[in-house]
Amino acid sequence: MALTLPIDASKLNWTIALKAAGLATLILSLGLVFNLDIALTATLGVVAAGLSDSPDFYQHRRQSTLLMAFSFTLASVSVTLLFPWPWLFALGLFSSTYLFMRMPVLGQKYGAISLCSLIIAIYTMLGYSTYANPWQQPLWLVIGALSYALLSLLINALYPTRWLDKQLDQIFRQISLYQLTKTRLFQRESNINDIQVKLTAQSADIAEQLGVIRHGLYVYQQRNKQQVGSSQMDRFFKAQLLHERLSSSHLDYQRLQKVLPRTLLAETRTVLVKIARVIGANKVNSEVEEELNLAIDDIERSRANLKDVPPRFAYMLKNLKKVTALCFHEQHFPEPEQKFSPFRAISLKQYFQQLFDFSLSVNRHALRMATIMLVAYGMIQGVGDEHAYWLMLSCLLVVKPNYHDTKKRVDKRVYGTIIGVILAAGLSFLALPDLVTTALLPGLVLLFFLFFHVNYAISVAVITIFVAMSLDIQGYPANEALAVRTIVTIIGALMALTAMRYLWPDWQHKQSRKIISQLFTNIAAYQRAIFEQYFNQSAEESTEFRLSRYHAYQSEAELVRHWQHMLAEPSAKQRLSPELYQLVGLSHHLLSHLSALSTHRSQLQSSQAAQSLAALGERFQDELIVMHDYLLLKSAQRPSLSLQHDTLMRSINQLLPQLVGNELLIAYQLQLIGKDLKEIRQLLLNGKW
Repeated sequence: MALTLPIDASKLNWTIALKAAGLATLILSLGLVFNLDIALTATLGVVAAGLSDSPDFYQHRRQSTLLMAFSFTLASVSVTLLFPWPWLFALGLFSSTYLFMRMPVLGQKYGAISLCSLIIAIYTMLGYSTYANPWQQPLWLVIGALSYALLSLLINALYPTRWLDKQLDQIFRQISLYQLTKTRLFQRESNINDIQVKLTAQSADIAEQLGVIRHGLYVYQQRNKQQVGSSQMDRFFKAQLLHERLSSSHLDYQRLQKVLPRTLLAETRTVLVKIARVIGANKVNSEVEEELNLAIDDIERSRANLKDVPPRFAYMLKNLKKVTALCFHEQHFPEPEQKFSPFRAISLKQYFQQLFDFSLSVNRHALRMATIMLVAYGMIQGVGDEHAYWLMLSCLLVVKPNYHDTKKRVDKRVYGTIIGVILAAGLSFLALPDLVTTALLPGLVLLFFLFFHVNYAISVAVITIFVAMSLDIQGYPANEALAVRTIVTIIGALMALTAMRYLWPDWQHKQSRKIISQLFTNIAAYQRAIFEQYFNQSAEESTEFRLSRYHAYQSEAELVRHWQHMLAEPSAKQRLSPELYQLVGLSHHLLSHLSALSTHRSQLQSSQAAQSLAALGERFQDELIVMHDYLLLKSAQRPSLSLQHDTLMRSINQLLPQLVGNELLIAYQLQLIGKDLKEIRQLLLNGKW
């Protein structure tokens, strides 16, 4: 069940949770003295503001605060103004939902604040009859939200890099977990295919987290434009380099398990585990570095006395030494003033120009959301129960742009609501005094934010208890409201899944060709950057090289997520899932082999070999471009995929006599890359693209 899934405590959002719970404690304490209804309303404003909290909020702090105040006020006042006139209210609901749901195209901050403005609007509907003068409610909702915003700005000014530091700690823990998973490949009778699938998914998680951190660095740099470089930026580049090095050690594990003695497999696994622990540790002991290097040297001596050991195992041992050095020594990267670009965003003018362009998925999602909200409002008008407005909140929070995320949210919201109702009924049976009930509410706010992004089902259960307790304090029959909440949650879940299936759905198979072609483009750019450094006999972590590597791994992560999302869709929409499964594996192999080639770029000594290698790089790039065009163009315009693999392999073989010693590792990686490209090309030819 969703409530019992293992929870990673490091992902709990203590910063937002403590801010919201602290404010709730202060506001509710004042409410006990003055007016508890007003305090509960202000607390809901705090909750909405906490949900809109994002790194973008702190880039232009004054602008963000004014935007939140304006959006929340507009949403709450509009509801209060139009609530007595259902037809005008329905028109305003539809149009405002459509406009607000399009706001993410302007940036993350705008999307978060707009979504929470709709939440504020629903809170206003729920509390409309609480006040003799309903115009009081918008005031206290906005005051609660602004109190959270001002507290957040103060804390951010005191600790500007706290969020970034936490995210960087998290990325090193993820890389550590990736390395720990890899140790299982050196255990006999392990299921190598299953482990490699898990490694691919973990690599995608790392790439996505690097994307989040990269955007956070951009926001931080925009606020500190005079600052050149930072320790956070160095840690980010270090994480990228570790990810590349660890993923580059891609071996024939089945053969290794057969040719390596059990003792050597065990020793290798022990070293890998120790390195994983060092990567994830906050502090490292310098004595451990020497111990690890000695252990790696012992494995290398044992390997040298064995026959039939794949040459890439020797490379892996050298690579482990470099990984160990990365872990124990500070890394200073060139061009620390590198400016990061923001996520794609458009101007306000473009926002309105694209208002009715329904070829855009964001517009179709906004239209779907507006339609659902309108239908939900019509159903509520037919029922006439004020608690039924929870139906609109359920729809708003569970309907996501794709079927996978929506289905996941639906399951967790239903489970969480049912468990929350049961627990709330038990607490109601205890008939706790109002003072005790009020004292428990900040704790519920704390739990709600701690688990919102980690386990949504727990957050739903907690907020359900919060609602029940609030109603008890206000003197409303909580049991009746909880029964209505359970019913509307189930109805909302059915509405969400129905809408995702029949209202302008964006099935994953429609995006497959675009996502894969973009992957080929980014891998080609990464490959070009690698071969240019070979040609220039350089191993510098330049801006162009770092960005090409970053985008290649981001594209691989997008392909993995694309395949995973397709698996949640109806079976009739999964016709490409077998091919995507194979492509995920092949693209991971290709990127791993390219990463290994990247880590060898200091090995090449011959200028003649560098020229031959550059020509070979052009062949690889041409093949990737052809595969890109094959997917994007219509059938009649598609280029032929009949590039000769034998010709490619002959070019690689012609390079071999020019390579000696450690340079032969380069030739070995080139052969593997050629094999990967052949298999990907064959998959494209045989698939249902």
